[in-house]
Amino acid sequence: MVEKGRLTVRQLAALMFLCTIGEQILVFPAMITSFAHEDAWISALLGVAGGMGILFIFLVAYKLHPKLNLIENALRTLGPWIGALFSCFYLFYFLISTSTFVREIGDFMSTQILSESPLLVVHLLFVFSLVWGLICGLECIARSAELFLPLIVFFLVILTVCLLPHLKLDNIQPVLAHGLVDPFRGFIAVLTYPYCELCIFLMLFPYAKKEPHWEKDILLTGLIGGLMLTLTLTICLLVMGPFMTQHHWFASFQLSQKINIGNFLQRIEAFMASVWIIAVYFKSILFFYSFILGVTNLFRLSSYRKLILPAAFLILAMSILIAPDEVFYLKVIIPYWIDWDLTCGIALPVLLILVHKLKSLASKREGYNR
Repeated sequence: MVEKGRLTVRQLAALMFLCTIGEQILVFPAMITSFAHEDAWISALLGVAGGMGILFIFLVAYKLHPKLNLIENALRTLGPWIGALFSCFYLFYFLISTSTFVREIGDFMSTQILSESPLLVVHLLFVFSLVWGLICGLECIARSAELFLPLIVFFLVILTVCLLPHLKLDNIQPVLAHGLVDPFRGFIAVLTYPYCELCIFLMLFPYAKKEPHWEKDILLTGLIGGLMLTLTLTICLLVMGPFMTQHHWFASFQLSQKINIGNFLQRIEAFMASVWIIAVYFKSILFFYSFILGVTNLFRLSSYRKLILPAAFLILAMSILIAPDEVFYLKVIIPYWIDWDLTCGIALPVLLILVHKLKSLASKREGYNR
């Protein structure tokens, strides 16, 4: 086995929570509101329920070969040729996702905080931190996630509590004024971004210690992460209204700027930015790790560490080339990304399960005929 590290269930849960909220903690409100408007909170709640079904699919796909990650599982189930094509599709997905997360960090920092800093410099610093984390290893990444998790939850709770006086129920009324079509579109978007992207954990499950009730812990973590995003979205709607939420790409960051308690506790948006950067860091490093680990498995290399630096330069270049500007990213990439996530998060894992079941039935019939 290429990866020698081992994760506890608590560390796996911490990584899953951070990967669930990831970059979504800032962009989730605007994204879902653009589909469902003032009914976005309904879409989010329904999407969290549907997300539990997606996590269940991942667990079923993992159990096909519990000691193998997604790439090894595909090669075993689909054969060397079709399995290789299947694996390449996922590896490209991991690569582009990592590059996109780096680009989101660059756009956020260069527009909201470090407006005078060149985009390439921001990307270079972030990619360097990813490289450093991968050199330290999977167990070090997991322990760091376990350490940062309480801090992130604390900042999110502070944000929620401080905004309670600004809530206005009129901002989410009338309910279902535009019918059911828009909330359904928002529901599909919720399934896509927080949950389908958790297919990355099919690369990590084999390296976790299987403690009692670990599957329930995974489902509970996905539920809590989705509810945290739903809470953030609902607060954005109640404070800013659907129009402002939809047209502020970093809505929760703008929301944190509204906090002012006694002219003393105010301007805490830097804390919100810190939460987002930490969450995106762990999501990015998991996709980066899965990319180089998958390449190692596909080409049967002895170690993935030699691939870290070449992959880092590739991701750095792709993060610049992936979009000429933020408007192109928002208008062109995002709509098609939903289809890509649904394919990687639902269609292909279900295909893997069906092929495995058909092969098992065929082998049983062959044995019975003999």
